[in-house]
Amino acid sequence: MNAPRLDYDRTTYEDPGIVALYSETPALQPPEQTFLDALRPAIGDMDVLDLGVGTGRSARFFAPPAKSYLGLDYSSTMIERCRQQLPHFDFVLGDASRLDFVADASYDVVLFTYNGIDHLGLAGRQRALSEMRRVLRPRGKMLFSSHNTNFLPEIVERYRFRIGGGVRETLRSMKWSLVFNLHNPTLRFRLPLRVDIVNDGLHDFRTAGVCYIRPDVQITALRELGMDDIQCAENYSTAFIDGGDASVAMLPSPWVYYICRKP
Repeated sequence: MNAPRLDYDRTTYEDPGIVALYSETPALQPPEQTFLDALRPAIGDMDVLDLGVGTGRSARFFAPPAKSYLGLDYSSTMIERCRQQLPHFDFVLGDASRLDFVADASYDVVLFTYNGIDHLGLAGRQRALSEMRRVLRPRGKMLFSSHNTNFLPEIVERYRFRIGGGVRETLRSMKWSLVFNLHNPTLRFRLPLRVDIVNDGLHDFRTAGVCYIRPDVQITALRELGMDDIQCAENYSTAFIDGGDASVAMLPSPWVYYICRKP
């Protein structure tokens, strides 16, 4: 992972206010719930690795039924929150793109939910996916989510300068439109995109930007990584679509969940 990117984002995600914000998001998203339901009852015999665990949102659901569970995050503040709230489970501070302490083929399930993988930069993100595959046992499954380039026109429109609603609202629109375009000076001219790093305003632009990738491009990358049985679902849906379906290229949701299996 690029060190300056890691350090910049870590500063944001160690902020107590950001930690508190993520602590207020307790539920699984619909695709996560579908995945967990599909694992039962076999999850009782499974070892689960949860990357980018944050404040433990996914841990609350995946850790209790699993044979063993390990959560990892690069924010020491978030890991400390996990340890306080879920003291009976294991959490470690670390970099998801460098799992040197994890043996090959040692987990049945690897998670990287809520778009955490998109904070690693393009190269770091690919390393993380390779590491996730490496630590999976044969027939093990990974679940992760990623921002969708098909949603970028909505982001660009959100930050378009608007006049109206009074002086205060006009000035506010001017400010955020300027900030967005300073961070993404050519974005509107490059749409549609296959994959790129975009600063979409997350936490008032306090990150180094996140990866957006078109679903069919991600599916191709997973095939090239050696994964099979690839499926995807929009972030608000419980229904997964086969990765070979032509419709996946046009999914419009803000982010997409992917399930795949190591042969």
